[in-house]
This record gives sequence, structure tokens and C-alpha cells, in this order.
Amino acid sequence: MRVVLDTNVIISALLFGGTPEHLVLSTLLGPNQLVLSPYIITEVTLILESKFSVHSKNLELLQQILGESELVYFQPFLHLVSDEPDNRIIETALKGGAHYIVTGDKLLLEIERYENIQVISVKKYLEITEGF
Repeated sequence: MRVVLDTNVIISALLFGGTPEHLVLSTLLGPNQLVLSPYIITEVTLILESKFSVHSKNLELLQQILGESELVYFQPFLHLVSDEPDNRIIETALKGGAHYIVTGDKLLLEIERYENIQVISVKKYLEITEGF
């Protein structure tokens, strides 16, 4: 399966561990393919540096995520939701042929499905992939 992780999932994994970190590691080490875009990477970096004063180059797991992910490039084209960074998440999934967007964002979760992409929580993704 191909999966896009929202920035909130990546940041939670990097800074707080727990279930989001388990999800990231199992995705990187398992058969599923993590799909990212420069937009997601930029947002993660900006949030880490501005809200948490953490320089992204100091995070080993982030470097592993970047090294193991497939990057897709595109020009922004969707205006589906009011939060523009959320549109970039959906675009990444579309352009990357993802089956899932995993997020904790309530607005994105309300979409549930866009075209062939399911929008699900961390817990639901782990239930699907691991019976967790």
C-alpha cells in the first residue's frame, strides 16, 4: 500500500513517539510505501523550527523518513478545503497514487474519502495494516 502521512502525524512521531512513531517505523520497515512531497517536508520543517525550536537536521528519524520515502513533485492544483496545507496533503496522495492519508486533522478526517484515497486516523491505519 502507498500512504501519505499528514504533518501532524510526522511531527508527533518525531517529538513524542508512541503510536505515531510506531506507525512511521512500521511503514518504513514494512512492505508499505511512504509518499511525501516537498510541501509536506517544508511544513514539517517550519513547524519543528518555529513551534518547537528543533532543527530538522538534528532528527535522525526525520532523515530516515526522507531517505525511505518516495517524493512526488507537482504544482498546487486543489482548493478542496479551506486550509491550504491540507490541500497539499491531498494533492500529494493523488499524485503519488496513495491508498491512504493518515492524519489526526479533524477537517481532513471529515472528508473520509477523496477519489480512491481513504482518509483515516493513525489508529485505523494500524488496525488495517497490523490488526493493532
